[in-house]
Formats: sequence, structure tokens, C-alpha cells
Amino acid sequence: REHMTDVMVQHLFTDEKVKIKCRDLIKKIAVYKNRLAVQLADRIVVYEVASDEPTDMQYKVKEKIVKHVECSLLVVCSQNLVLCLEKRLQSLSFSGEKIREWVMESQIRYIKVVGGPPGREGLLVGLKNGQSYQAGCCG
Repeated sequence: REHMTDVMVQHLFTDEKVKIKCRDLIKKIAVYKNRLAVQLADRIVVYEVASDEPTDMQYKVKEKIVKHVECSLLVVCSQNLVLCLEKRLQSLSFSGEKIREWVMESQIRYIKVVGGPPGREGLLVGLKNGQSYQAGCCG
């Protein structure tokens, strides 16, 4: 984040940087492969890399979810978003509809996408009480 309203993306091999101007306060950022999700005050904007070139740094808007969401963690997958709300995980499509919801027995502290086929990625979830779970899929 730069200046609280811009996202700076840096390619780690070429050291090239690109600035994405959001023109609103950025609350959360999530990255997964060629996807970038930015949570703003009243919406979530999902960007994707414009081409399949590994060094391409041109991002274009894929979807805008106009929905006020208060979440503690945000994760983006290839075809959906995962929001953490205390003890609940919600999987949303890029159109904003709820696909699936998980309710854990303790507060969620950590989420990681652990791979899998596009649309069916697995999630590793760490809880405050020390337990960990692997959710079956995002989609």
C-alpha cells in the first residue's frame, strides 16, 4: 500500500513496479497467482494480470463487488474470495453471492490457500485455540 489509497505491486525477479490507483482508503489486500483483491470502504475490487506472460505487470479490473464487508482476513482464490468474520469463513463468488460458509469453534487467526485445481483450491485455517483445519475447497 502506498499513501493509503494506492497499491504498489513489485515483480520480485525484474524489480519492476506498478501502481494501481484506487482513489479510496484501502482496508485489505489479497494476492493469489495472477489475482489481486483490494478491499475498499464500500466495495471489493478484483484485478487480474492482463496476459499470461510471467513478467507482465499490467493489471485490469476483473470484477467489482459493491458490498460493505467488515472482515478480519481476506483471501482471493482463482474464482472466488474468502472472507473471515471472527469464527466464520465465507466463500463468495466474484459476483458477490455466498457460495459456502464454514463455522469454526474458535476465532480464526490464519488462512492460506494451499493449491488445487482452479475453483477448488484448498484452504489451511489456523484458529486462536491452536487447532488447524483444512477446508475441502473454495468453490
